[in-house]
Amino acid sequence: MKNLTAQKFLALLICMIFNSYAFCQVQDSVSRDSINLQQRIIPAGDIREASPLLTGYDLVNDAFPGSWPMFGTNLRMKVGGYFKADFIGDLDGTLDKTQFLMSTIPVEGTPEFGNNGYIHFMSQETRFNIDVRRTDGKVPLKLFIEGDFFSSTNQFRLRHAYLVAGDFIIGQTWTTLSFLESLPFMIDFAAGDALFGGRTTQIRYQKTINSNLKISAALEMLPFLGIENPDQLPGKATLQAPLFAIRSDYSWQTGLLLMGTSIAQLHWDGGDSGPSDSDVQFDVIVAGRQYLGKNNYFTWNVTYGNGSGENIMAFAGSNANAVLRSDGKLETMPAFAFVGGYMHKWSEKLSSNLAYAYGWLDPPPSRDPYSLKKGGVGHVNLIWHPITHLSSGIEYMWGAQRTTNDALGKAGRIQAMVKFDF
Repeated sequence: MKNLTAQKFLALLICMIFNSYAFCQVQDSVSRDSINLQQRIIPAGDIREASPLLTGYDLVNDAFPGSWPMFGTNLRMKVGGYFKADFIGDLDGTLDKTQFLMSTIPVEGTPEFGNNGYIHFMSQETRFNIDVRRTDGKVPLKLFIEGDFFSSTNQFRLRHAYLVAGDFIIGQTWTTLSFLESLPFMIDFAAGDALFGGRTTQIRYQKTINSNLKISAALEMLPFLGIENPDQLPGKATLQAPLFAIRSDYSWQTGLLLMGTSIAQLHWDGGDSGPSDSDVQFDVIVAGRQYLGKNNYFTWNVTYGNGSGENIMAFAGSNANAVLRSDGKLETMPAFAFVGGYMHKWSEKLSSNLAYAYGWLDPPPSRDPYSLKKGGVGHVNLIWHPITHLSSGIEYMWGAQRTTNDALGKAGRIQAMVKFDF
């Protein structure tokens, strides 16, 4: 009974959203998938980020639609982004109103377990970006800055700020091993909860070798050091060296295979009175996307690492890389993650996406008993593109988490959205 009110309200809201489009001009052009089986697929056209990360001649050859000349210079500029309004009906009282994370599902033995459902409306995912390019001359240049309002106080937040100069990328953007091409489209902001990666400041070399192969190598800031200190020993986690990552993208007419690995140092600085120790973090990722005709594709992403749990989005911010033992030694934690997805186009205007993400961590007994050990989250949605630039949809998501002390929690959520992109 506790969820009936939220369910009825959300059902009425969804009906209103979809019925409001009955007045749209159906003869308007429709936003299409990027697939064209007569040409090579560009998977970046199907991913959540609208601006693909291009370097070198790939940047020169990009059409850059919607841009205009900056008079008196050899630069061109474009303003982009989207407006998105979300209408959420949470069925089990998860702890984050804005995104569905497995780590925020209430578990047995906590005060939040058994929470009532609630509704939440927001427009925080709305974002704006500026894209400035120079494609003539010996060295192609691009400056890209983007922000959104996805913060606790709705303040503007920096997402991307980077410069492309030839084959080099300098600044803050997705990490080298963030394989966004391995995700279908999801309405929920958390999207790939078990995806490896995130955004950080870096220096990356990215080179297209031929029409099939692209390689990348980067030095990156490690954003989450992730060392748990259960015995409250003196000191702090510090960064002494950048993370080093390499990646290869191999594509063919109907698909893409992504492979990468990274290595970094974890360090605890005990100062004058505490212990100091270092250990190694490493990981290996394999991912891809395969189209099946014009109306279907499936995606996958598999990650295994040691001391790199914080790089998996589900574990970020939970000190999931290592534990500082009572003897002052670091003990790294193995981590595994899998994300699988599928997209089907019902018609030129309707499509559906199905995705499931699973994350697993092997923690030592000294870890916080209510920290996330393993869990999974699934999404299924229906997306409607009635006219160019405008889309709407509804998504059901479900998930479960099990903590280190074996406590279990399960939850579900429904989310509808209206989106205008430009």
